Amino acid sequence: MLRYTLLVLLYITTCSIALESSIATDTAVNALSDTFTASSKLLPGMNGNLTPAQQIIYIYGPNQWKMQNGVNLVEKAGNDYLITPGMGAHKLHTRKLPWNKARRICIQEGGHLAVINSNSEEKILLRVLEENKVNQAWLGVHDLYEEGDWNTIMDETLEATGYSKWTLKIANEPDNYNGKQHCGVLLKDGGMDDLECSAANAFFCEITF
Repeated sequence: MLRYTLLVLLYITTCSIALESSIATDTAVNALSDTFTASSKLLPGMNGNLTPAQQIIYIYGPNQWKMQNGVNLVEKAGNDYLITPGMGAHKLHTRKLPWNKARRICIQEGGHLAVINSNSEEKILLRVLEENKVNQAWLGVHDLYEEGDWNTIMDETLEATGYSKWTLKIANEPDNYNGKQHCGVLLKDGGMDDLECSAANAFFCEITF
């Protein structure tokens, strides 16, 4: 009798677990199906009869590489930005503007004036300057708050960025010539120079991912 009772209990427990698993699976599949149907997007060559595993790969795979913090990086950067994995996206505006106007345009595009964080990133921007035959371009660095205290537009010290290289082509840079040079540019030969912020220059915008 005891053995029979144990068998019955075991059977009931097994059925309950199977039912719960089935409900959970159905709920997950239905949710995926609803999402899949609502998006009305199928993989090329597929007729819509996808297994749950295939649906998960489609829904969470391709979208994941484009999405971060709810922002579509491809749409955000646009076609005219150079996207470099691990470094973000950069765009050279060849139209010459004062530093502050350039800063505002970068913000309007969803980014900021470029801040170099490594020698590798500098090389990328130097290549862009060379390809566009531009001698120098504004970066997001300045000492507007206090002379000699160079910061980025993100309010971090220049040393903290990982890149604080000034040009060796000009002696004693940054030299604050005539006491008016408070904004930084990247020179085509490498390294930065300080210039008057009111001067018109090309500029780099950056979108960080």
